[in-house]
Amino acid sequence: MRVTLTSDVEKAALDLRESGYCLLECPLPEAGFTALRARLCEVAERERADGSAFVYDGGNQRVFSLLNKGEEFERNVQEPTVLAVMEELLGFNFLLSSTHANIAGPGGSPMHLHADQTFARPPWPPYPLVANSMWMLDDFTAGNGATRLVPGSHLLGRQPDYDRGEGNAESVPVCAPAGSVMVFDGRLWHQTGANTSDRPRHGILNYYCRGWVRQQQNFSSGLRPEVTERATPVLRRLLGLENYFSLGMTDGLP
Repeated sequence: MRVTLTSDVEKAALDLRESGYCLLECPLPEAGFTALRARLCEVAERERADGSAFVYDGGNQRVFSLLNKGEEFERNVQEPTVLAVMEELLGFNFLLSSTHANIAGPGGSPMHLHADQTFARPPWPPYPLVANSMWMLDDFTAGNGATRLVPGSHLLGRQPDYDRGEGNAESVPVCAPAGSVMVFDGRLWHQTGANTSDRPRHGILNYYCRGWVRQQQNFSSGLRPEVTERATPVLRRLLGLENYFSLGMTDGLP
């Protein structure tokens, strides 16, 4: 089945089951999307200017710990439509695992093919432990480093076997207009594409996990106090600051 842009959570859930990913139409008002993109560009430029930028693979840039770098990012990880789709994948009271930006720079090399839950030793359960969302802040095209993936590979239930040449498996670019959000299963094989254009391609990766899986970022120690202090109930839950059944108690108390 061909994956197309949708705003229907049920259609998105069906695409996820069959292909391992779905494409959501932009869930933000124009002003909100513009502010989000502008804030990321400002932060990324500042980090390049002060020498703190994480640059790799010939010009690609990562911007880490976004929750510490603007309230726009705090709102972004709580977007209701994306959270509804994530609940279809990860179940009750899932968590935010990490949030960062991936900027594919001109001349940047492609990333190796991988699945996001390779931290888990096989055999994997028949459901995802984690899932990702790529917010496309520019048009994603085959030429500017759009995320590439192997549709249906989530059903294999394992990471690529490089000894068998699966690291070179044929992947396809996911092309969609700026504002689109790709949600994808943590078992899906994917990679950042090569950017052969003359402009950077900006995207934000909000990565989530089941409520009983350890988060990639340690929010308890890594967040600025003001972020925690102003967190909404939804954000507190996503950060792991609320209990998950009997997990997260203090001295045996909720």
